[in-house]
Amino acid sequence: MGNKLIIAPNEFLLSYADISAEKVMQGGLALTLDWSEELTDSKKSDAFINEIVNAKPPHISVVISQESDKGAQGIMALLMSPQDYIVASFTNTLPEQAELTEALENWNNYFKALQQHQYLLGEHFIIQVLPTSNLSKEQQALSDAVRSALKSDVETSELLQQFESYSAKSETSSWVNAVSYVLHQHTNVKTTKVECDKANAALNTIKTEKEIIQKELAQKSEKIVQLTQQFEKAQNELASAVKEGTNTQDSFSKLEAEYKGVSNELAIKKEENASIAAENSELKGEGELLRLQIQQLQEELESVFAEANDTKAALADLDKKFKDATNKLTEASKEKQKLTKEKEEQASENELLLLQIQQLQEELEATFLKLSNLDVDFKRIELDNKQLKENAKAEEIASAKDKDIAKTINVLEEEKDLLLLQVNQLQKELGSNVAQSEESKKTNDALIQKLKAKLAQLETQCPELQKELKDAMSEQELLQLQIKQLQEELEFYFTEYQKLKGESPDNKALAEFKNKVEVRFPHLVLSEGVTLTGGANQKDLQRLIARFTQVEHGSKHWNAFSIIVNDRKGVLDIELHAPDKKRVYPLSKFVKTGSNKVCDFSLLSPFTDAGKKALAELPATDQFLLIGIVEELHSKLQQNGVQRTEATANLDITPWVEKLLKLSSALKQLSPKEAPKSLTFKKLSLKQNMVGAANEHLLICVENLLVNGSSYPAFDIKIGAKQIKDKAFTEYGSLEFRELANKQAPLATWPPATKDKWGLKLVLDLPAKLNEQQQNAINSLKEEDKLFIKELLTKLADRLHTLDRKKLKVNQPLENWQKLISGMATKF
Repeated sequence: MGNKLIIAPNEFLLSYADISAEKVMQGGLALTLDWSEELTDSKKSDAFINEIVNAKPPHISVVISQESDKGAQGIMALLMSPQDYIVASFTNTLPEQAELTEALENWNNYFKALQQHQYLLGEHFIIQVLPTSNLSKEQQALSDAVRSALKSDVETSELLQQFESYSAKSETSSWVNAVSYVLHQHTNVKTTKVECDKANAALNTIKTEKEIIQKELAQKSEKIVQLTQQFEKAQNELASAVKEGTNTQDSFSKLEAEYKGVSNELAIKKEENASIAAENSELKGEGELLRLQIQQLQEELESVFAEANDTKAALADLDKKFKDATNKLTEASKEKQKLTKEKEEQASENELLLLQIQQLQEELEATFLKLSNLDVDFKRIELDNKQLKENAKAEEIASAKDKDIAKTINVLEEEKDLLLLQVNQLQKELGSNVAQSEESKKTNDALIQKLKAKLAQLETQCPELQKELKDAMSEQELLQLQIKQLQEELEFYFTEYQKLKGESPDNKALAEFKNKVEVRFPHLVLSEGVTLTGGANQKDLQRLIARFTQVEHGSKHWNAFSIIVNDRKGVLDIELHAPDKKRVYPLSKFVKTGSNKVCDFSLLSPFTDAGKKALAELPATDQFLLIGIVEELHSKLQQNGVQRTEATANLDITPWVEKLLKLSSALKQLSPKEAPKSLTFKKLSLKQNMVGAANEHLLICVENLLVNGSSYPAFDIKIGAKQIKDKAFTEYGSLEFRELANKQAPLATWPPATKDKWGLKLVLDLPAKLNEQQQNAINSLKEEDKLFIKELLTKLADRLHTLDRKKLKVNQPLENWQKLISGMATKF
């Protein structure tokens, strides 16, 4: 690029990038740009570059450093993450709340301005993101804390997510690394589960030991109470002994004084023992003091008793009892100290173990939620086999109908013979009764004509009934052949499923296999469970509210959704509520037929004109899905495989088996003929919403795209809107295609002539009226690419309401984008 200017919002960013701040100038960067036309390289001169960094207000202030004195050919803008910018801005100061808010707002304005300039100048404007590693370790730790605080708020979290999606948009991840990471996590989960079981077992053992210790502590406390009582008894005996000693010789006066001291000390010991029994935590220190005092008392008593060895035998007995009490109290004190210490250590270990177990359980729950289960597909095959058995029963019913027709023909033949016999008899009677009156003759003639007409009618109906019987037998044979063919196809799909069952649910082969099954069985819907969450059984309204979980329909999957089936005075309908953030809508298109205080709703019925009109507006895939949902609910009810809540525990669902069968048959009669789908995808995700003064674009990822036998796990398309007006939005759109992951081409017309620093790209400008250059750009595409783009845009417009925004804010209403995308689809 040659010499370039280096800009930053503050001088300290230059120091973090190791750029000298000696030759630094002040400048300004425009906050908004006019994107109505792209600049050519001839306009991007030295003077133009200097005008960019010295823009007139409104602008954001920047500092400028130049590599050399030569003319600048480009600009390199330094950028930090918002958390790093805040930490670096207030390194040596304690900011106020207003200063923090202002710093974050300045960073946001600077970030938006950089993106607009990069979009306009291309490779002449480079954004250099400074890594967090440029900060010190203390600042890095503080940056992590600031990032967590930003994520806790909705607005700052969106701002942080926009930066992180921008800074990571050029990174690609290998599917090998992803699979390796999942397998590694799976191994860690198993190891963690084993460790968690061990920790639970250890915790249970510790709890048992804790209970044993508590029981022992209670027993020790009882022993201490008993020892205290014995100690009081010994004190009383000692007092009486002292009293008796006063009547002895004068040599025992000293003994009497010492006994008084011992009595006082024993009283003190009594209070200390009571304190020990009441306060467990102070037992250690008091026990030590008590032991020393008792030892001193023991020594004093031994010396006293040595001098008074000729006294009463009661004193000797008292000494023995006192020693026993002292020894027992000492042992109890030591045991209680030991148990108290073990109890405190055990409590600390218990708290640590509980914390570790809680962390392990949270990790297990988070990891198990990410694991998928392929058992649903196996249940699908089993239900298909059950469907075949039901078809076989239908065949038996058809055979019984054929027998009834044959029986009817035989009855008609017998009636015919009887009528012929009657005609012959009447003719004989007519010949013998010629002389009868004219009135009798007319009556007989009329009767004969009537019988002949009935005979002719029977002769006419008989071949038709025989032909009907023959056709029914042919249809029965054809039905048997079709059932046999379905069995062979199911066996083939089951074999393919067994091959793919052990592989990842997201692999390409399994996705194509599911697509084949959906094409062959478009009505097939399978669910892990159905729960009746509500209902009604009134005179004019019977209702079922069913919640489906883990639902599969071809390549599409839903964790859960609910439908309502109504019987309004014998008229059946399906009620679906409008989609929103908290309600999953399974169909790709919502047809509003009414609304209430809560939400808009759609009533779909094959038995009313309004319901038929609403069904006709749905695409064929939605109608097939609707039939499959009703059949799945019918199957679960018939097999008693539904769960109930307290509200539906007593709801009578017996009549609904026949009602749902009637509803699915009527829906099939109105559904379009099954046709193979050329383009399908699982989900739409928003990766970026760039907003300028008069321009915007959405970067959308089409996940698990299948088209013409080709599979794209993640297909990115950038949809632009130019020359936006305040209220009317715009009719000027654009499309941008880039090379996909693993160097995969997005179109058959590849590579294009345009390339930038991120790689090859194809841009199509699509205003309301195309000029010659824009039309030639479309004509240069291969025919298969035109058809693909047209169908992709049509599907995007239909399903844009299901867009997963990933917590990103969309500046324009989705209705504006749907109208623009539909208009662009007509250009192909």
